[in-house]
Amino acid sequence: MATRRQMWSGLLRQRCPTCLRGPIYKSGLDMNAQCPECGLVFEREPGYFVGSMYISYALSSVFMIALAGTGYLLFPRVDLAWIMLGAIVLFLPFAVMTTRYSRVIWIYLDRWVWPTEDGPR
Repeated sequence: MATRRQMWSGLLRQRCPTCLRGPIYKSGLDMNAQCPECGLVFEREPGYFVGSMYISYALSSVFMIALAGTGYLLFPRVDLAWIMLGAIVLFLPFAVMTTRYSRVIWIYLDRWVWPTEDGPR
């Protein structure tokens, strides 16, 4: 059984939640269908990653609020609409990273809440 530190390390490095070695992503947003190390199938069923959209929304919201809040503190005389537009533009390069991590977090959360007894498929 993996320790919490190993699990957090695996999550941050985007590794398989079972073996903590196999990469979840090939490159960009291209996911491996299963773990190249242990064979764990990442997508349990069709539509599996719909739940990750909630995580993505939460991560994006926190990021945008932090950017907009910082912009408002640094430029209090600028209209908030312009600050929000700037925050959106600054967030765009991080959109892929947010999507990747939301899926990884969803996989880890799902495997923690609903572990399988049969192991890799």
